[in-house]
Amino acid sequence: MRIKYCLLFFLVCGLNLFSQKTIQVKNIKGSAIISGDVSPNLAKTQALNDAKINALKAAGIEEKINSYQLLFTSSVKNDYSQFFSSDIQSEMQGAVKSYSVLNEKINCKNENEITCDVLIDAVVIKYETKPDITFESNVEGIKGVYNNGENLAFTIKATKNCFLTIFNITDMQANLLFPNAYEKINGLKENETIKFPIGDITYGLGNDTKKQETNRLIFVFTKTLIPFIKMDKEQVSSYENIFGWIYSIPPDQRKIEYFNLTILK
Repeated sequence: MRIKYCLLFFLVCGLNLFSQKTIQVKNIKGSAIISGDVSPNLAKTQALNDAKINALKAAGIEEKINSYQLLFTSSVKNDYSQFFSSDIQSEMQGAVKSYSVLNEKINCKNENEITCDVLIDAVVIKYETKPDITFESNVEGIKGVYNNGENLAFTIKATKNCFLTIFNITDMQANLLFPNAYEKINGLKENETIKFPIGDITYGLGNDTKKQETNRLIFVFTKTLIPFIKMDKEQVSSYENIFGWIYSIPPDQRKIEYFNLTILK
């Protein structure tokens, strides 16, 4: 999605004051088989996800491990309808905050079995709180399909005073959509309906590809101001930076909404 306004770089410094239990796990293995449609690059992604699941197990997060397996499997297969599921996200009792790859290699066990194996160290967050069921949000006006050049507009309401951060993820890029240089950080008041865009701009949806483009909007409502700063001057970031930031926020302090939309060519 190409938003038709110029984003200027701004940096907001802030501290995440939440104290959460972290667990360091070392020498965690992950593996994936290279065969058929599974290329070495895809096998590496699968092996890393397998290692992350094993890191969670090693940290003692067993209760909802099936949610992680579905989440990671869906991301590998690009099945974002499953990946961007608030039900799955809210069930998770912890997350891999960060990891470092110690070793990566291709092993040929025999002519019929080639694997990609990785070894990582990881820092796992173990949540000590549950989602706040009284913290609800409502996003309306987002359609499933848009024409190239059409404008995006929506309304938002939350049941508590909070702050909003919006991300957009495509198959090619991930970026911070709001706040931006024209729409600064804005606190939402309890049960007040706000229409977006709030600034004197439009969210123009552009598709420069030769096929229809799928976008995933992530609305993150937080009870306190937690700036997202891991991005370049055009507010482009990465999938891992975005979800690393989301997962660093305790479940009782956040509410997340996910939307898929398609821009026709």
